[in-house]
Amino acid sequence: MCNGGVISSVFSGVEGIVNAGQADAISKGNAKTVRSVAKLNSKKILEQGNKDASSARAAAAENGLNVDVGTAANIQDQILGDAAYNSTMNLSDSNWQANQIRQQGKMQRNSYGMKSASSFIDAGSQAMGWK
Repeated sequence: MCNGGVISSVFSGVEGIVNAGQADAISKGNAKTVRSVAKLNSKKILEQGNKDASSARAAAAENGLNVDVGTAANIQDQILGDAAYNSTMNLSDSNWQANQIRQQGKMQRNSYGMKSASSFIDAGSQAMGWK
C-alpha cells in the first residue's frame, strides 16, 4: 500500500513545518533589529539636537545676547523641538516597518503551513489508496 509518494509527501509536510518556523523566527528577528537600530538613531538625533541648541546658545552669548529670553531662547526651543519631532518620527517609522516585516513573515509562515497541511493530507490519501 505504501509507496514513495507517501514518504515524499510526508517529508514535504515536515519541510513545510520547519520552513514555517524559520520564516516566523527570521521575521521576528528582523523586526526587532529594525526597532533597535531606530531606537539608537533616535537617541543620536536627540543628542545632536542638544549639541546644536548648546552651540546656538553659546553663539548668542558670544554676541552679548541674553540667552534665556527672546529670540535666542526661541531658537534653542525650536532646535530642541525639531530634534524631538525627528526622533519621534524615526521611532514611528521603524514601528511601521517592523510591523510590515512581521506581517510578511506571518504570511510566509501561513503559506508554508498550508503547503505542509496539503502534503500531509496527500500522504494520508495515498496511504489509504484514495486518488
